[in-house]
Amino acid sequence: MSIIYGLLGLSLLVFIHELGHFIAARALGVEVETFSIGMGPVLLRKKIKTTEYRLSLIPIGGYCGMKGQKDFQFALDNKLDEIRGEKGSFYASNPLRRIIIALSGPLANFVFAIFAFALISLIGYSFYTSSNKIIIANEVYPELHSTAAEAGLKTGDRILAINNKNIHYFSDISDIIAISANKVLDITVDREGELFHFQVLAELDTSSGAGKIGIVNWVNLLITSIQSGSHAESIGFKIDDIITAVNGIETKNTSDLEKVLNSLKVAELDEPIQFSVKRENENIVLETDSSLLNDIQNLGLQFEFFKVHTPKKNIFTAFYSGVKESFKMIGLTFKGIGLLFKGLDPKEAVSGPLRITLMFGDTVKDGFAASFSIGLISALSFLALISISLCIMNLLPIPILDGGLILFATIELISSKQVSPKILYYVQFVGLFLILILFAFALFGDINFIFKN
Repeated sequence: MSIIYGLLGLSLLVFIHELGHFIAARALGVEVETFSIGMGPVLLRKKIKTTEYRLSLIPIGGYCGMKGQKDFQFALDNKLDEIRGEKGSFYASNPLRRIIIALSGPLANFVFAIFAFALISLIGYSFYTSSNKIIIANEVYPELHSTAAEAGLKTGDRILAINNKNIHYFSDISDIIAISANKVLDITVDREGELFHFQVLAELDTSSGAGKIGIVNWVNLLITSIQSGSHAESIGFKIDDIITAVNGIETKNTSDLEKVLNSLKVAELDEPIQFSVKRENENIVLETDSSLLNDIQNLGLQFEFFKVHTPKKNIFTAFYSGVKESFKMIGLTFKGIGLLFKGLDPKEAVSGPLRITLMFGDTVKDGFAASFSIGLISALSFLALISISLCIMNLLPIPILDGGLILFATIELISSKQVSPKILYYVQFVGLFLILILFAFALFGDINFIFKN
């Protein structure tokens, strides 16, 4: 199901992109000979005026075939100095019109992103997060580096502000840190009622491009949900129980619990595992066979998280939010491209079509499994992000991409002289070579990702 969701999502974005070209071409007098939903063998076709509309077999995007696509090859074969198009063809249009037509595909993706983000604001959404209380990551995972610990932060600190921005939940913390790679953050914490200020470097996570300071969220061991038929249910746990210790070792949060269970797993003890539990006003002990419990995930328990609701906005405020968020994503995308030259591992950070399809499918599937609204929000958020990426990628001044068409049409507009077909051919050949290298690189990363996961 994940693959189906992923294919449908990517197809929608490619369809929107091609629809942008289609609308602009028709509006500016360029004939569209074919417009297809899907690729490959044609299942259905219907010709209306000069355009043949197609439904094709493979549900991956689509294409918009404009009149004049053969003009370029004709100019090459006949060694012409310029591409001459008959009336209604792409190359018969003046360079400004060609720029608008080429720009309209990426613009359609940008408009879709605005619509998606605006719709999210319009309907409102909820999400689960934990408090602003933190744990130093290398206390749980010794292999991790923690700049927070080096700066002086301690487990149990509550982060109140980062760069003078108030913090309420751990999601606030992670959002700011994620976009602050290679920056020093001014962090204010509450430590047992006393305020402290620290300067903490957000390191670059070379696998994702995000910032990190080596902290994880503190989640209290208050049980809020028990999976039906789970091991936890058979042990005897109940909702509102608090796990206080395991085999006499104190546990204050989920990280403590995970650390203790992992140590017991490594020790391979034959004796039962004893959970000390506070239930209402009494303390009880629950036991289980150690061979039946591998880690915290096998328990089937959900612990204390906070449900944060973002209220609905009116249509004008929602539209403003959509525009603001879209431009923010453009900035982050360019920042991500810049990080490729500053130590970011492209094999891990650059996603190709396979990885995007799987990630989108998994995100949407898990979202809809939780609720329809969460699934819808997840789908819209992911589609908006990918749509922005498609917009920017297609605007890169690489021949065969929209950006390349815009570049050469702009040169013609300024110089009043068309770039010769021969030069265009060689430049497009180089552009195609670059695209194939990038595609192969992304595909290699995707295959590596799939096997690793």
